[in-house]
Amino acid sequence: VWVADRGNKRIQVFDKDTGEWLGAWNNCFTEEGPSSVRFTPDGKYLIVAQLNLSRLSVVAAPPVGSIGECSVISTIQLADQVLPHLLEVDRKTGAVYVAEIGAKQVQKYIPLNSYVPSFGS
Repeated sequence: VWVADRGNKRIQVFDKDTGEWLGAWNNCFTEEGPSSVRFTPDGKYLIVAQLNLSRLSVVAAPPVGSIGECSVISTIQLADQVLPHLLEVDRKTGAVYVAEIGAKQVQKYIPLNSYVPSFGS
């Protein structure tokens, strides 16, 4: 279980069966902690909302059964004062739903091909 811990600028990881604390990612979020975190449908990435930065980060997911190291692959800068608080990822389409405190609405972002920009040809 991956838990956003905004106050401590980290993501904590717990065993889904026992609740045992397995570790944390606390090196990725130096400016502001994450307010929400969700896996993409393929399990390759985590989408992380950062409230006051009005930003979503795409983070490489570790191998199953490992905590791994936090590695930000890409960021998506949202409009000023959007303030993304919660997010959810549609398991079928990969669409990202973002609940915003600033705009007091939910927006749907549809991935074109992937969450990560392609490099090369």
